[in-house]
Amino acid sequence: MYNQIYNFISLGGPMAIPLIICSIFSLAVIIEKAVFFFRRKDNSLRLLKRIELKVENDDILGALNELKGEKGASAKLLSTALSHYEENPERIREVLQVVGEDEIQKMEKHLPVLDVVAMISPLLGLLGTVIGIISSFNILGTAAGAANAAQISSGIAAALISTALGLIIAIPTAIFYSYYINKVEDKSHEMNLSMIDIMDVITDRSEDNVQTYT
Repeated sequence: MYNQIYNFISLGGPMAIPLIICSIFSLAVIIEKAVFFFRRKDNSLRLLKRIELKVENDDILGALNELKGEKGASAKLLSTALSHYEENPERIREVLQVVGEDEIQKMEKHLPVLDVVAMISPLLGLLGTVIGIISSFNILGTAAGAANAAQISSGIAAALISTALGLIIAIPTAIFYSYYINKVEDKSHEMNLSMIDIMDVITDRSEDNVQTYT
């Protein structure tokens, strides 16, 4: 089986090597993002409820300790908000905005690689097709009508295999790129909702403290 794959790729002509390199980059990013999102999966609603109970009991330190083991974006936002809970609500909102943008950048990291691979792979395959066809015509021209059928078919095979390789790489890469982009958008929307809930918790605590002191 491996020999068949090797023979298939080797027949792809000079564009097979850059196409294989593109596939390696694409696969590496796909795996990296899958691991990233799996590790940072959290239940923001349940987490927020647990932290809210601790905040209502004035156990800020306990809430921060509970958040240390969490890796999701919501946990990061909660930890940041609790670290600045004594500050002005506007200041807290600004800090949360910065943290949220940083989390989005982390989620989007390396995704442009998938976009580039999905875009250039068919073009590299097409270039390989052109090179293969040119090679076949060169054989026809130099042989003066006595061209070797095996040589001509080899050039045509390289042209077709190069195109096939480009599409084989580009199609799944484009699918995963679209999937991860949608996931980032969903996470961004979830973080925006979490920010509103977090601000409600922090604001309620601040108001309770003001009433206590007055």
